[in-house]
Amino acid sequence: MSYRLLILSDYITAPSYSPRLTSLLRYLHAQGWSCTLAADNLPGKEYTTDICPQVNMTYTGGKLSDKLFGARERAFTRMLLRKFKAGDFDCIFCSVYYYFPLQTAAALSRKWRIPFVVDMRDIVEQWGNTPYFHTPLPKILGLERILSHLYERHNIRARNRVLCQASAITTVSNWHQSLLQSVTTAPVSCIYNGYEEDEVRSAGFKATKQFNMTYMGRLINLQARQPELLFAGIKELAGGNDLAIHFYCEKEYQESLRQMAAKYGAEKNLYMHPFVSRNQIKDILSETSIIVALGAPASSGQHGILGTKVFEAIGAEKPFMLIPSDEDALSELIRETNIGIAARTAEDVREFVKKTYTQWQTLGYTHRAVRDKERFSRIHQNRQFEEILAEQITKKHE
Repeated sequence: MSYRLLILSDYITAPSYSPRLTSLLRYLHAQGWSCTLAADNLPGKEYTTDICPQVNMTYTGGKLSDKLFGARERAFTRMLLRKFKAGDFDCIFCSVYYYFPLQTAAALSRKWRIPFVVDMRDIVEQWGNTPYFHTPLPKILGLERILSHLYERHNIRARNRVLCQASAITTVSNWHQSLLQSVTTAPVSCIYNGYEEDEVRSAGFKATKQFNMTYMGRLINLQARQPELLFAGIKELAGGNDLAIHFYCEKEYQESLRQMAAKYGAEKNLYMHPFVSRNQIKDILSETSIIVALGAPASSGQHGILGTKVFEAIGAEKPFMLIPSDEDALSELIRETNIGIAARTAEDVREFVKKTYTQWQTLGYTHRAVRDKERFSRIHQNRQFEEILAEQITKKHE
């Protein structure tokens, strides 16, 4: 049976690109689902796809009216009610970064009397002591921290009210699942992010002239990420011609990284690069000896954050090193899969690098045997999504 699915999403263009959603789109299309994508866009960055029909909205209203009165959400709802009618879809799937477009999904579900499933990719609580706003609220008499806290509480309460109306909820880690299940009666399932099999299969294992340690992704905050632990751990190898440390990150942190590397004699080993596109990742993975991730320390209070790089490492079977250990979901996943180490100290870094370096000297490349690898592929995750969506549609017709 060909199900008709309306997929709602927030920004899926850079910098909020969502491989989780685009992979699901491709999979459902291949399985015969009739999908329509409705997404919000950043001005000047319209997302387009040839996978399925799509409807885009670029919200141009004020940020304050959006945050305080939900103007963007109401505009999105009005646009979709003009374009579609009851009977056009069997189910709504809502992919969410914090909150938008939850209200739209709930409103359309009530209007058309069809189920809606929510995929919570991020939630406010996961950030612990770190404010989650990319755009701060207005500074009013020095009360912006209080206003931010009050808005977070308002956001969480509003989100929970909508989640109680959902037919089913999915999220990205066991920690997220446990927290969300405590605030809603709707069933909550954990569906990890994963690796694209085509990408990692074509990466392979390539002998290299240098032992390459690679970091790919945003740094955001060097005090929180603590990259100095990496340089302290590789001090014994620093200065040699066969060690290369590659950072694909924001330009504004490059000078700080160079100063850290120089402190440990590793300035000649450090190579700085701009961000890379998805189709470049497989080539970088094939020449990488250790994939490095810089996590937040346990003291930050962050929970359940599993970046895409650990899944790419699992798929490519490449050694993975988290610095420092988050003492949380990512450390647990590393132990569970045997993909690498969650380092607490410079000595942890040193021992793991030395052991992996020895393998590279012997083989010319590195490899890590992974437990239960297939469980973390995008295909496996997409099948989980399909089962949940089909179940909710079937229940509606019973």
